[in-house]
Amino acid sequence: MRLIPPAWTLAIAVVQRGLVRRESRRDYPGRRALSTGLAVAGVGLMGAAVWQFTRARTTFDPVNPSRASALVTTGLFGVSRNPIYIADALLLTAHAAWLGRPIALLGIPALAAVLQPQIAAEEKALRERFGAEYEAYVAKVPRWVGPRA
Repeated sequence: MRLIPPAWTLAIAVVQRGLVRRESRRDYPGRRALSTGLAVAGVGLMGAAVWQFTRARTTFDPVNPSRASALVTTGLFGVSRNPIYIADALLLTAHAAWLGRPIALLGIPALAAVLQPQIAAEEKALRERFGAEYEAYVAKVPRWVGPRA
């Protein structure tokens, strides 16, 4: 059984917190502003992505991606196939910044690694549901950001 992505994000945040003892946290100039800005960006990105799904009248349920009724390929989804997972990574980065210890940044690659089976399942379901339309989307838009993945 796969954990849903929000559960992974929360679990990794708990591990981040466990890695950083309260007395070892470092305050640094801009810590609050940085962590708050990253958190606001993450929540905003997630909200915008969910809004796009809602506007397209399709599901954003990671448990049942095969129930998608539309392939969303514009807006945020024209830049990344996974903006919600990028938002999760931003939230973990905000948490790491708040904790003030570089070791907490290990949560970001950990999240990317644990999300791979989820992403593979979603891609398989979308490929089966939308066929050539999905393949054209994959050829054009990267999985995360940057060059096509």
